[in-house]
Amino acid sequence: MWSISTRPLRQAHCAPFPIDLPLRCIAAGSPDGGRVLDPFSGAGTTGLAARHLGRFYQGIDLRPDYHDIALRRFNNQQPDELNEPGTAA
Repeated sequence: MWSISTRPLRQAHCAPFPIDLPLRCIAAGSPDGGRVLDPFSGAGTTGLAARHLGRFYQGIDLRPDYHDIALRRFNNQQPDELNEPGTAA
């Protein structure tokens, strides 16, 4: 069992999750330099985790507003974005 702290996403996304979740899953399930496909990418948390771990990332989402949130997060990543409480990075 994992204990993962949560923190709300400042942008308007209905179901954000802590970056610890994709960090742990990607680290456990893909090799260095591997590829991560997220067919429901939403605000891009999985993409940030993939990039942090040195993986290639492809995100897909039907909602243009979520796509915009993800792009803003990728382009304007805050220094603490990957250092949330409980982060396993």
